[in-house]
Parts: sequence; C-alpha cells; structure tokens
Amino acid sequence: MKKFVVIFICIVCMVLLFSYAVSASSAKMQVMLYSSMKDSQLSALKEAFTNKYPDVQMDYYTAGTGKVMTKMAAEKQAGKIYADVIWVGEPTNYITFKEQGELLAYESPEAATIPAALKDIDNCYCAARIVTLGLVYNTNNVKGEDIPKDWADLLNPRFNGLITMTDPVFSGTTLYTVAAFIQNKEFGWEYIRQLKKNGIKLQTGSSAAVNTVGAGEYDVSIGVNYIAQSAKKQGTPIEFVYPESGISTVASPIAIMKDSENVEAAKLLYDFILSLEGQQLLVDSDVIPVRPEIKMENDISVTEATERALPVSDKYLLLSKDALLEQFSKIMKEE
Repeated sequence: MKKFVVIFICIVCMVLLFSYAVSASSAKMQVMLYSSMKDSQLSALKEAFTNKYPDVQMDYYTAGTGKVMTKMAAEKQAGKIYADVIWVGEPTNYITFKEQGELLAYESPEAATIPAALKDIDNCYCAARIVTLGLVYNTNNVKGEDIPKDWADLLNPRFNGLITMTDPVFSGTTLYTVAAFIQNKEFGWEYIRQLKKNGIKLQTGSSAAVNTVGAGEYDVSIGVNYIAQSAKKQGTPIEFVYPESGISTVASPIAIMKDSENVEAAKLLYDFILSLEGQQLLVDSDVIPVRPEIKMENDISVTEATERALPVSDKYLLLSKDALLEQFSKIMKEE
C-alpha cells in the first residue's frame, strides 16, 4: 500500500511540475513593434533581441509610415492601440503623440551619448536611426556629365519622363523631404512644379522608387540611401549621390506607448534598439546609426548628416502637413 502511495505522490509531483512549466511558458513577456522599416531589418532585430531576451516574445508590423498611422488611428477609434513601441520615419508624428499624452516618458541609459538634438527634452521619444535621401541613378543609363550632383539636376531636360520618387502620402521620409524643399527659399513650390513639368512619376513605396531605377524603368530618382546601398550590394546597377546643396536628413525616433500593457518588455526593446549591439544591426543594413561611437565605412556620420541637412521646422510641418500633401497632389495631377 505504501508503495502505491509513493507512486501516487510522484505522479502528482510530476503533474504539478509540468503545470508549472506550462504556466511559466505562457507567462512569457510580449512586445509589439509598429515600424516603417524594411521587413529584413526588423527580422534581424527580432532575432538578435529574442536571442538576448529569450523570455520576451517580440512581434512587429511593418508598412509605410502613412499606413502605420492609419492602422493606429483605426485601432484608437476601436478602443485600443496594440503597439507597445512605435518606430516610423516622420518625426512630426511624435509631436502629435506627445501632445495627445500617448507616449510614456522614459530616459534610456543607452541614450546617454546620443546628441541632445536627437532626443525629446522630456524623454518621450528619441531618434534611433538617421535616414538620408538623395539622388539615385542607373549606372547603365546615366554616365559622365549626365550624372546628377545636386537637386537642380533633376530638372535637366535629359531626364524628362525618366524621374521618379515616392508619393509623400505613403512615405514619412519623402514627406519630410518635400517639406525641406517647401521650407527652403532656394526651392519652394516652384521646384515641385518644375519636377512635374520634367515628367516626374510617383511610386507608392520607398523601395519602389529605387528598384524601378535599378530595373532601368527610370534613370534617376529621389531615394533613400540605405535602400539604394542594399540594392547596390545585391548587384543592382545603381549609385547614390548626396546632393551638394544639402541633404534630406530625417531623424527616425522610437517611443513607448503610454497605454502599453507590456511596459517592461517595451523598455527592454527600446534599450536594445539604442544599444551598441542594436545600432550595429542598423549599420549592417546600411542605415546611419545615432550612436556616435559607431562609425560607418563609406558613408557619412550622424554628425555630418545633421550638419549638412536641409533645415525643416517640425512644428511648422505638423501644422501644414495636410495642406502640403493637398497642394503636392494637386500639382502632380495637373496636365
């Protein structure tokens, strides 16, 4: 009888241990990231992050900034935003989030060496990467004196009907670039009208603006540096040029949503993105890091990117965004 009691106790213990293991597994922390970054970049980030923190399950949603904002607006209307961390390419969105009280103030220890100009004064958000836009051209079709060196070269009749760019409705970084033109007296709306006159065509994604040039469909585009560099490494016949008169430099911030139900996991992800390890992942995909300790080969530093940037007033862009997009679309629809 005692033997059976011992066996019974052992079985009960095993069941309890199994139940505890299942319970511990189900208690795994969760974190959801909404981002406009490329899927390959986010996939690499997820792999490195979960390897470092195996007790955290990270998921992400990726789309252009416009689509991410639309998704968040729809979720908010339905009663709950499911993102814990947000990382998109248009800085004015964070001003709106902050004004509406939707961001959690968090001073990451990993942000200590990041330039103050790239951090919110109240620690509601912090730049996590620098996105630069310039000129991308097809090396098979454009040679010698035809190679563009500055923004004005896009108005060369040689490129009539052979120019493309992303529609700023779909891309936060392109919206920021258009704002840089509009707010700079050397360009203004007249520059946009001249681009239209020279036959510029619009794409619905930042990758498409680069890939169509690589495919020879267009000769030149306004394009994102890291997308062009990645395509070039894969053998695409393109080259990227930083315009001489100024660069479109976009500080792409990260922030934690105030209503997140996974704050501790969100802080871990936030810290990891800003860490030297996380920033090195960006460098590996040709993105300019915000940590000055990390140097990129064959590209400009975060310091040079900000010093050569075409000036943009984020607050003015925030107030004029809808009107800007409406005017831009109107010009592009003109016959």
